[in-house]
Amino acid sequence: MVLLAALVTLLTAQANGAPLQNIEPGSLVGAGKDGLILPLQGTSVNADVSGFGARVTVVQTFKNPSTTPIEAVYTFPLPADAAVDRMRMKIGNRIIDGQIKRREEARAIYNAAKNAGQAAALLDQERPNIFTQSVANILPGSTVQIEISYVQLLKYESGEFEFTFPMVVGPRFLGNAPDPGKIAPPIIPKGMRTGSNISLTVNVDAGAPILETNSVLHDVSVQRHSPSAETVTLRKKDEIPNRDFILHYRVATNSVQSAFLAKYDPVKGGHFSLVLLPPKAPTRQQIADREVIFVIDQTGSQTGFPIAKSIELTLKLMKTLRSGDTFNIIGFTTGVNPLWKHSMPNTPENLAEAAKFVQGLTAGGGTDIRQAMVFAYSQPPDPNRLRLFIFNSDGYVGDEANILDEIRKRHGNSRLFTFGIGNSVNRYLIDAMSEEGRGDSEIVTLASKSDDAVERFVERTQSPILVDVKAKFDGGVEVSDILPAQIPDVFSDKPIVIYGRYATPGRGRLTLTGTMSGQPWSQTIDLVFPSDRPGGESIPTLWARRMVDKLERDYALGATSATNPQEGQNKITDLALEYGIMSQYTSFVAVEQRVINIGGKQRTVHVPVEMADGVSYEGVGLDSRNRFTSMSASPMIVSSLSGGQGGFGGGGALNGGTGLTRPAAKSLGLDYKAAGPGYLEFNPETNTFYVPDSEIAKLKDEARAKAIEERRKFLIDRKVDKALRNGNGEKEVELWLTAIDDTILARLKELGFKVDVQDKSMKILFGRCDAKLLTELAQLDHVRSIEPIR
Repeated sequence: MVLLAALVTLLTAQANGAPLQNIEPGSLVGAGKDGLILPLQGTSVNADVSGFGARVTVVQTFKNPSTTPIEAVYTFPLPADAAVDRMRMKIGNRIIDGQIKRREEARAIYNAAKNAGQAAALLDQERPNIFTQSVANILPGSTVQIEISYVQLLKYESGEFEFTFPMVVGPRFLGNAPDPGKIAPPIIPKGMRTGSNISLTVNVDAGAPILETNSVLHDVSVQRHSPSAETVTLRKKDEIPNRDFILHYRVATNSVQSAFLAKYDPVKGGHFSLVLLPPKAPTRQQIADREVIFVIDQTGSQTGFPIAKSIELTLKLMKTLRSGDTFNIIGFTTGVNPLWKHSMPNTPENLAEAAKFVQGLTAGGGTDIRQAMVFAYSQPPDPNRLRLFIFNSDGYVGDEANILDEIRKRHGNSRLFTFGIGNSVNRYLIDAMSEEGRGDSEIVTLASKSDDAVERFVERTQSPILVDVKAKFDGGVEVSDILPAQIPDVFSDKPIVIYGRYATPGRGRLTLTGTMSGQPWSQTIDLVFPSDRPGGESIPTLWARRMVDKLERDYALGATSATNPQEGQNKITDLALEYGIMSQYTSFVAVEQRVINIGGKQRTVHVPVEMADGVSYEGVGLDSRNRFTSMSASPMIVSSLSGGQGGFGGGGALNGGTGLTRPAAKSLGLDYKAAGPGYLEFNPETNTFYVPDSEIAKLKDEARAKAIEERRKFLIDRKVDKALRNGNGEKEVELWLTAIDDTILARLKELGFKVDVQDKSMKILFGRCDAKLLTELAQLDHVRSIEPIR
């Protein structure tokens, strides 16, 4: 339950405790006992790009403008393939280097320092592309800078390099997430800005003449230093960090060469990275007839421009179907919405019906990708056709592992092509789905021309350049731990990237084999594995990150025969510690030795983020003040009010209804099996349903009484955390109300609630009461939520 407390700490009350009024759009104001405002001042990003690789340094600046010490907690994205290998904390002229530790050990060190009043910083990885930065004991008026550094490999295709830096974690559907509180930062209310700015500089050394530079979503300034070197910076000083920074720069295709980089260490041995450009394929032949299944995200986060872009893309992709193809359309939210029961021939009549169906798709509800993929793969395949899945989504979910597990188990000989729709999509999931489904991925921003994406898809699916690729190392050098274990098919002019280790320096050979245009193909390359060569310092780190990714995926998806789950965690942890990189089991922690806050008392402030560009507040169930507007409420709100159950369409304000478990519903004669107009299933895993009052009214007296009691218990659990209401003594809490007037204030006073500060504009009260009173307060109709004051 972090969102509502986080928002309250943002909202700044006047020093005399008077309620705030006249909040202007674009400003950051509200109510809070200590006059707290946003602690994150800004983020600066500096990237040095050379050839295929990049070293990126991110500096987050936190400042405490309040009169009491604070702890800042900030959830932010990094690229999914980033190998984070350094973190340091800077306070004034003092620099404290972070140490990589086991996650639980790092948390214990951080908590001890926090409670002792020492400045401390903790960096956790929640997903490969979502991180949490915690900074403790930021003194009033002081500034703390956190520096994070990582290395990564750039994407390359057909002469064009791509550098991407994500700026915001988009709103996630948390209905199936195992850890909803860790991946859903609070979102600033509509019409306001966080006030946090971002600066970004990319220093490019392309190694070849740069023909063209293009920033997809941001205005940039480009300073050319030489034909092959330039510096790119954001032009706006007050840029809102609400969308990905995507930089493309094009070089002549014949100027990009394959690259072999290696680094040898007498203790760890050697590591190498081999970037091979694919062969020039002969004239391609069209592959046999196909079955093409379009799977379209029509959930709440797609409201507005995203669903329109997805419809536009799908209609254009449908026009690329060939006369002998069959096809089907499947929309999905918390349920699935197929056009037909099975794929149909590509005829003018069927195309017209499908186009009408696609044009009629509307957005709403939760993002249950796993259920959609299970349904899609369960359709009986045609053994005489190659099955292609085309999947459109923003990927805003929290159960990535479950989705990837289903794809790995079910994809067979099919190919999955994913299109990430939006300006801040979950690239980790979009890319990983295509990887598991042996296809390819594409990001279609809301500013992109879908024609380009369609053209690339057609080129990729006419016939792959190279399939069934295998690599064999031999000669005088022992090579091991080769990644990827299975080299993906080559669909376009993208390089084959291979990582590995070697025991001792020497000469060796690599033989690549595969099938090109139906014919056997092979190529042998002589390699020198050096003992000492300048460059390649980041290669061991990149190899280690890829190996960690593989182990995390394998153990999460049950691809290993290990009987002890702890074995996988230990392998990942040991590897990450050896190479000094982040993983889900390792964290960076930095602690200043001196005590600066005697007693360690401080207020926790969860830093809010901007709403992802192009995502509708209304689409995820929020109004201008982040209040619930529908059953398709924001996952951040739902995780706060329903203990993490729900998400888009998975919870929200239960106006005129109740939440019942499946057994409770059955005991009352109610047995709902799927989502529909009159009810809504919270989560199949927890068997919790929304039941409207109109259905409860049909029950007999005894059953109705049971339903009312179930509703009472449910509303209490939804409004106030069990641990909070089961405590003892006086509690400092925040009351979020539907309204604040004299009658309500008098009623609260009568019950024994003592008001310290109120904010009528946000309908929030800060006050104190006995813990035993919280259950009674939760049953009042005008109380929306009760949160502890951190």
